[in-house]
Amino acid sequence: MCDDEAAEAALSATAAVAAAVPETSPAVVISEEQILRLVREQTISRYLPNGCRKRRVVDVKGFKGNPSLYFEWVEGVSLKEWMARTNNNHGDEDNDGNNNDEIGSKHPLHQVGIDFMKERLKVAIAITKTLQEFHFGGVAYNFLTLEHIILQWTSSKDNDDEKDKNNTTNNYEEGGCVASLINLSKATICAEVTTEEATQAIRKDLNSLGLILVALFSKESDLPSDVKRRLSDDALLDVDEVVFPVPNVKSGYDEDEEERPGQVKKRGKQQKLGDGLPIYLCSLISALIGYEEMTDSSELYDNAANVLKDLEVFARKLLLLVPDIEERDRKNLTLPTAFYGRRNEVALLTRSLQSVAILGKTNIAVISGRGGVGKTTLINQIRKPLEDINGYFIQAKFNLTTPPDTVIFSALDSFIDDVASIGSERREFMELKQRINESLGSDISVIANSIPSITKLIDKNSSKITDAAGDSTIQQQEQMKCIMCKLIGAIGTRQHPIVIFLDDLQWADKTSLDVIKMITVSPDISHCFFLACYRDNDSAMAKPVETMLHEIRCQDIPVIRIPLGRLELDTTNDFISDTLSLPPHLKSVQLLANIVHHKTGGLIFYMKNFLHELCDEGLLRFTTSRRWQFDLSQITQKEISDDVVQHLMRRMERVAFNTRYLLGLRIASCLGFSFKINILQKATNMEGSNLDGFIQFAVNNGFIQHVSHDEMNWAHDNIQMAAYKSPSIKN
Repeated sequence: MCDDEAAEAALSATAAVAAAVPETSPAVVISEEQILRLVREQTISRYLPNGCRKRRVVDVKGFKGNPSLYFEWVEGVSLKEWMARTNNNHGDEDNDGNNNDEIGSKHPLHQVGIDFMKERLKVAIAITKTLQEFHFGGVAYNFLTLEHIILQWTSSKDNDDEKDKNNTTNNYEEGGCVASLINLSKATICAEVTTEEATQAIRKDLNSLGLILVALFSKESDLPSDVKRRLSDDALLDVDEVVFPVPNVKSGYDEDEEERPGQVKKRGKQQKLGDGLPIYLCSLISALIGYEEMTDSSELYDNAANVLKDLEVFARKLLLLVPDIEERDRKNLTLPTAFYGRRNEVALLTRSLQSVAILGKTNIAVISGRGGVGKTTLINQIRKPLEDINGYFIQAKFNLTTPPDTVIFSALDSFIDDVASIGSERREFMELKQRINESLGSDISVIANSIPSITKLIDKNSSKITDAAGDSTIQQQEQMKCIMCKLIGAIGTRQHPIVIFLDDLQWADKTSLDVIKMITVSPDISHCFFLACYRDNDSAMAKPVETMLHEIRCQDIPVIRIPLGRLELDTTNDFISDTLSLPPHLKSVQLLANIVHHKTGGLIFYMKNFLHELCDEGLLRFTTSRRWQFDLSQITQKEISDDVVQHLMRRMERVAFNTRYLLGLRIASCLGFSFKINILQKATNMEGSNLDGFIQFAVNNGFIQHVSHDEMNWAHDNIQMAAYKSPSIKN
């Protein structure tokens, strides 16, 4: 109890609440049980830290001859009342169609919209944060209902002050919400009970929090009656109610089946908790209340702190995660397109690009690492900042199926063809045409055979086009190198800087490496950023590349070296979380990430392939509870091949249910790393649904991916190599 001065000051700013008996019944003598409830409320209030959001007991005094508690007044509105108001408001807005633009009318949440999700997320985070404060203070609340949660909305400035004070990361939206818990009479002080009892009390709070989230993110009319009952005061009057450490939540029961806490009973049509919600949110709720297929306690939350972190993750990634809820029955594993890790490397490349654009000086950056480490994906992160400054991206990819001396010419040919296809009347095209004509002059005829699309930049009857020369001589080869330097120099300008990406240099021959060395040191080229990558785990393949880089440095040309190793374990955990739409702070997700990281060496390509294999073998599956489930013990025992190409060959044979699809993969591998869909159609003699089925099969299994509406490429050159080398496919 506070001293007299503090109590008197508090009472002047609070409302005195007589908690024992109403004023109209002064003669009633309260029971011993009621007195114990008052004492308990006072004890819990004093035990919790001052910063904990609770209804604080100011004093214990007499009221009409009975002992009574005096509470500090809690501003706000109960969660139950607030939900009733906002559900009606959102229903009206939905009829007007104002909140559905970002999701679409066919989206499972089209009736409420993104604004609804943002608002409810604020409330969910506020409630979870307060519950975390209770648990951190050593108290299990034990009475979490819609009536006992009081919400108060804060202004943007108040919210900023609160974030600074508590060092939180909830800054995804201006303004905020705080939640207070009232009625502490059922709370448990964890230090006063056994460890098992304390754990069970915390588990009960988390179970109730899951039901609160179901109610919060659903319309009231969509809630099963038993969920409503469990969230009412009357359902929790029994303090000794048992909560199973690992609840077994089912969607429907026989009428005679006994209902257990943590389960939701709905006669007739079976209904899953979280139906219609984003998969991520459904998985989070399942980890609070349990689900039918649960086999391990690691799939449940054991503390509110991790729930809070995962709700904040959902808030930050809301627009990315919400569209996934259209996939009600995802049987195929869909890998995320996001880029993971390598922030320092991306920042270094971005700064180098800015230097090229502003100063005009040529920069060279070389990325090295094992196959599958993510070299190409890292370099592709430069595309967006390059587009922002109207730059050009030219990619030359070396491989075993394409003559290396044609790779750079083919890359320039594709670039000019793409620019010409934009429209010959556009100013950008006309300026490029003028620069190339002025720079090359009559030399255009020399290079026209190697770069056919360059003829689109001159008149068909122009005297600059002459018949091709006979056999190539050393002098002609040197002339071609000089012309290529002039051509690249004409493409790159201050208004249009260029990035030339030389991929998989370990497959380049000596002639190609000599050409690369010449163009990188040429004084005719400016506003150009050369990016190259190669595999350094094979010393014999890497040695010619290392020799070329040494010769470039000897000419006082700086070369930025970026060696890539494995991803960090935390990054692997983020990747697993996004892939499976599972909360990243869930223990089972972290255990799976640890296993995947260890078995794949932290290499992103191997991780993707490993997850596909787990899905193929049924060790990773999408359940009827609308979440991905896995068996950690079986995954731990699974072996992974060191020879990724051989492994991919076996996987192609296993997943292809149509021998024609195997032949299609073989043929596609001969078309190069990138290929046009119409060329694939002619080569495979597939049409209509047959071609669509093959493409869908290859995309779903992560073999190929769309580049544009009419072009595709292999997801990795190891996959192309596996399709090319597979004996069964050849046969």
